[in-house]
Amino acid sequence: MYPTIFHYGSFKLASFGVIMVLALLAGLTLARKRAPSHGVNPDTIVDISYWLIISGILGARIFFIAQEWKYYSTHVGELLSIQFQGLTSFGGFIVGTIVAAYACKRKGVSPLAYLDIIAPAFLIGHAIGRIGCLLNGCCHGQPAPESFFLRVFSYENHQYNQPAQVYDSLMNVGAFFLLIWLEKRNPRQGFTFGMMMILHGLARFIYEFFRAGASSTTIGTLPFTEGHVMAAGIMIVGAMFVARARKRVVEA
Repeated sequence: MYPTIFHYGSFKLASFGVIMVLALLAGLTLARKRAPSHGVNPDTIVDISYWLIISGILGARIFFIAQEWKYYSTHVGELLSIQFQGLTSFGGFIVGTIVAAYACKRKGVSPLAYLDIIAPAFLIGHAIGRIGCLLNGCCHGQPAPESFFLRVFSYENHQYNQPAQVYDSLMNVGAFFLLIWLEKRNPRQGFTFGMMMILHGLARFIYEFFRAGASSTTIGTLPFTEGHVMAAGIMIVGAMFVARARKRVVEA
């Protein structure tokens, strides 16, 4: 793996940070292209997305610190680290969505329309972002024996592991194409975002089984992690969005 691209004095360019920037740019570009078909100005999408990105990063950091508080309580100096690492996607997803919905209200844009626009962009951005995890050697799968067909070295635990990051990335790419196909058959507001949550949540639920006990802590003696719980919650909320969208079809 290649966690650091290069050093220059005390400055370190992390591969994770570079990939995350590329993921954000790719997602934003796709969202801009989708905006007109939903009756929204592409520039407005950019303005709202800035709020989403900033709040998402802060939310991802806060949730990560809360999740790893046992470590940070004894390493207080690292709380305000400017490294583009130590983030959790769930925190970014939750906080970013809430703030983006508020920004939509301020801009006079339907929150559902905005969420539908960015839904496929989120999947692509997440898929690219997992490559950053792969290069950084974090969020890996369980240890892989020499006979395993595909394995990667992780600096996090200094051994070879299953490339669970790649599995998650591929599942989200597959979810992207499925979502685009489903959207054409279900154009009602809220459906695309709800279905994205279901597909992304399912991918994350599967992904956590590869991470359990390795880069994700299990809950007691159960084979499940906190990620499983969050993924299930996201799927449930997504199902609520889809059900509401289907109700709009009936009422129309």
